[in-house]
Amino acid sequence: MKKIIEGSLESLDQMISFIQDLDEHAYLYIATPWFMSSIGQHLRHSMDLFLALQTFQEGFIDYDVRRRGCDLEKSRNVGLSELKSVRAWLTNLTEGCLTQTIEVKTEVSLSTQSSVALDSSLARELGFTSSHLVHHLALMAVIAKMAGKEIDDSYGLAPATATYMRNEAEQLLEA
Repeated sequence: MKKIIEGSLESLDQMISFIQDLDEHAYLYIATPWFMSSIGQHLRHSMDLFLALQTFQEGFIDYDVRRRGCDLEKSRNVGLSELKSVRAWLTNLTEGCLTQTIEVKTEVSLSTQSSVALDSSLARELGFTSSHLVHHLALMAVIAKMAGKEIDDSYGLAPATATYMRNEAEQLLEA
């Protein structure tokens, strides 16, 4: 269970580093017509999922609660503050919390409002939420590049892809 927290902290640290390297213009930039959302909006979406996790004490997570239009979308400093707050929360999680059974509610249809409730655990949902953060970081990195920023190629790289690349590099060294 400790590995899930450590991996999530790595993902958050990478996001913090990425956001710190941006200016406000890049944070708010929308690369139309290819993207409909800014980096700030992508970050707000990702943070909404982490915020939903923080309610797990009640045994229920509702991924449908969103804060569209909030200050997080409009201010890089608010984004950094929220990332650091989620990071602090993660460092205080215990193994017992991670294995607790919880119910997850999420909408599942585009054509009509239709939600399902599923049994899960905080550990499984933390793994999902961290993976989702990495996915959005990959999108944000593209937006930042389109805004003219130089971005580290490792931003948004999935853990399994990073492992694959390390293995490939090791095989090249052995050859």
